[in-house]
Amino acid sequence: MGNYSNFNNTKSTPIKWTYIVIQFILLLLIFIGPEIPFSLEFEFTTNRFYAPICCIAVYYINYYFLVNRYLFTKKRVLPFLGINIVLILAVVAITYYIFYTQSKPILPPPPPQNSGFPPPPIISTEEIMHIHFIRVMNIMPRIMILVLLAIVLSILVRFSRKWSILKRKEMQMKAQLQENELKNLKNQLNPHFLFNTLNNIYALISISQDKAQKSIHELSQLLRYILYENNETEVTLEKDLLFVKNYISLMQLRLNSLTTLKVDINEKCVSGKKIAPLLFISLIENAFKHGVSCSKESFVSISIHVNEDTVICRVANSYFPKKGNDKSGSGIGINNLQRQLDILYSDRYSLTKSIENNIYTTELIINFKNHQ
Repeated sequence: MGNYSNFNNTKSTPIKWTYIVIQFILLLLIFIGPEIPFSLEFEFTTNRFYAPICCIAVYYINYYFLVNRYLFTKKRVLPFLGINIVLILAVVAITYYIFYTQSKPILPPPPPQNSGFPPPPIISTEEIMHIHFIRVMNIMPRIMILVLLAIVLSILVRFSRKWSILKRKEMQMKAQLQENELKNLKNQLNPHFLFNTLNNIYALISISQDKAQKSIHELSQLLRYILYENNETEVTLEKDLLFVKNYISLMQLRLNSLTTLKVDINEKCVSGKKIAPLLFISLIENAFKHGVSCSKESFVSISIHVNEDTVICRVANSYFPKKGNDKSGSGIGINNLQRQLDILYSDRYSLTKSIENNIYTTELIINFKNHQ
């Protein structure tokens, strides 16, 4: 879904110092913390810090170099394992040398004087060093486990870091694609809206030139809203409902006495609410275009109610099925609306359509909850 070959390019991935500091502190807790009580049997000073420091060094060598070079880029597991085996042996050798040569052998304490116990047997230097050797060797398995832990941690953290970055890039790309798709949908919807409105104005010219002139003026107001407000992700619900009412007034000019228009817009709870622009127009457009007859009785009913959590737009109109060869208004408005709702409101909306008793009804419900 894109080229991520520059994942480790420091120019494209800025260093987050907070992340680095927290990571370093956790490494100190993991490796240095347990080392102190384990090494108390030796008279160590700074020597006890060499092993955990080596483990932290192995962690960073893997994190910044080996994991990326051999597991991410070239996927060469054998060289990765070989280098890490060398690192493990090197840490063990360094630790052994420091523990064996820099720490003092611990002898059993002599019995207190006049205790009645016989004095302990004299231990030769060779025996003392042998005991010291055994004690040092007993520590080596734990050192190897710590180095292996450092390697495993570096792999896990590096993979999780890469996954989170790829996931974030994927989400950004998805958001960009959705934004582009939304713009394309709006670009399709605006000519569709203009085409339908101009058809209505054209029909008015033969009926009343005065009404046609008035409708052109009102259309200019609507177009101003589309050009300037439609570029915003959200507008105030009050503005969008005003646009709806102006559009209804424009459409009302061409209605004859056979058509009944009922409008019920409740704006009691619109304060402070925002919505994506022009979501209701496709439903209302369809009602005027396909629910109005010049020769038969027809009706259009538009109801928009706003409450604290939702806005409900319900549009009902007479149903006059189109003929098979009529390709006008092929549903681009409703299809675009459906896709816009999927992008903008996901699972926070409901759009239903039904036909019953020659009445076509559409209902759009948008949930504002958790979206303020």
